[in-house]
Amino acid sequence: MAREPYAYLKLLFSNNLLLNLDEYDLSHVQTHGLVCRFLGMRLSSTFQPIFKADGTVLGREALLRSVVHEQFELIPQAAFDEAERAGRLVQFDRLVRTIHLLNHDRSFPEHELLFLNVHPHLLTSVSDHGRTFEQILHYYSVPTSQVVIEIKESAVKDMARLDEAVSNYRKLGYKIAVDDFGLAHASVARLAGASHAYEDLVADTSNDELARVLKLRPDIVKFDGGVLRNPLATGVIYALVNTLHQSGVQVAIEGIESATQLAIAHNAGADLFQGDYLASPEFATQADVRYLRAERLAA
Repeated sequence: MAREPYAYLKLLFSNNLLLNLDEYDLSHVQTHGLVCRFLGMRLSSTFQPIFKADGTVLGREALLRSVVHEQFELIPQAAFDEAERAGRLVQFDRLVRTIHLLNHDRSFPEHELLFLNVHPHLLTSVSDHGRTFEQILHYYSVPTSQVVIEIKESAVKDMARLDEAVSNYRKLGYKIAVDDFGLAHASVARLAGASHAYEDLVADTSNDELARVLKLRPDIVKFDGGVLRNPLATGVIYALVNTLHQSGVQVAIEGIESATQLAIAHNAGADLFQGDYLASPEFATQADVRYLRAERLAA
């Protein structure tokens, strides 16, 4: 249960992040939940469910909504780029994650996992990954094991620093998910077009790109939905899923936009499913208004 007022949270931010939450106008908006302002942007949270095969919700991915001048929406990458140009990426990233946590804590069941993205540059530019956020989680009685840190490993070139970041998060009890696996990897990207022979594509499942991911020992690997565009690629996706399962890794397929793509994900043996065909991202305040289309998984 979220605690109000936010006196201790404000103290944490003041001491650790040099941020004054009063200055950034932390407030509650009926249609959006908790929002704040940073660098001229109004920041809020939306959440997209991640389903298990039986249609139950394992957790939700928190997605940033950023608006400038009260009407122009920025894509998340543009908002993070703005913070980076201002030299305030660390503060921005942690503030966004905290707003996500507070909105999630106020609205969704305690057993659900909260999936949070971390900017790739922060994986290599800071050394104490997850420690400050752990304090905030503890104050709200949320164990780190309920939080899944999503990382785009393909965006990080320094493997040693990436290993260090993942290790730091894991030592504190966070779960790790590799995000956007697929189209960012040269050989796996060919699944979207399936222009090569099936045998050649299956052979690529043992390539260096997959080995790099497995070296991180993630709890979950999330396939980019682009690999679902060609139904003929189902067998190849299955080979990748099977390899990951053998290593004890759960597989999520995101970006599911049609019944055909959902069927491919099912047939490939995926464990988790995400996409607008199942449920679109929503503000926490809307979660009880539009019923999630979980019946499409159970059908």
